[in-house]
Amino acid sequence: MKKGIGVLLIAGALLSVVLLAACDSDSSASPEGSAPVTSSGPYGSAAASSDNNSQAQGISVSGEGRASAAPDMAVLGLGVSAKAATVKAANSRVQEAMGDLLDSLEDNGVEEKDIQTSQFSIYPEYDYRNGEQILTGYRVSHMVQVKVRDIDKAGEVIDDAVEAGGDLLQVQSISFTIDDTTALRSEAREEAVADAQAKADELATLAGVSLGKATYITESISTPYPQPYYDRGGVYAMEEAPVTEISAGELEVVVSVHITYAIE
Repeated sequence: MKKGIGVLLIAGALLSVVLLAACDSDSSASPEGSAPVTSSGPYGSAAASSDNNSQAQGISVSGEGRASAAPDMAVLGLGVSAKAATVKAANSRVQEAMGDLLDSLEDNGVEEKDIQTSQFSIYPEYDYRNGEQILTGYRVSHMVQVKVRDIDKAGEVIDDAVEAGGDLLQVQSISFTIDDTTALRSEAREEAVADAQAKADELATLAGVSLGKATYITESISTPYPQPYYDRGGVYAMEEAPVTEISAGELEVVVSVHITYAIE
């Protein structure tokens, strides 16, 4: 009996030591009064994620400005076209007429750099009779794009081209442009920014907040040109006619801006 009691006393003592060790370990891992440690995932804590997703505050507005002026350059689509029984014969007529046309352009002060070939074509033409396709000849066409920088001479350039090209001349199109729109863009840009600023000031007043500095600005520019006139008839009629008058009108440059202002 005494031996059994001794064994029980030893086992109880060992159990007490184990329990005390466990308590000491828990106490050192989480000391009294310390804040609990929260583990964060690979993308940060919930609080950090909320901060990153918060949207910037501000007032975003759009503004538009316009500036117009008379064009200072005409762009002509001129050329010659001829039909003959053979390609060689048609091309020979075209090259001769084109030479006369280029000479007339040079005489009117058009520089070589302002003349560019826009089309050259050779193709057969057919007539259809009683369901049969009959070759009637070959057509050769040579078209050039001509920049007339002295816009007041555009009508004279066309008249002289008619005289030089004769019945082979074609006037395909005429349009107008402004060679340098830098000043117009600056004028329209200033108006666009002022328009945006006025809208932002009004919104801030209505909302009862103070408008801060601009934090984001974008711009887009468009220069709408009138659609060129196309001669649907093809060959320019070589008849007695008064001097050709050209109406250039005005062109408009439009600048749009989008600005975001901070709220103070």
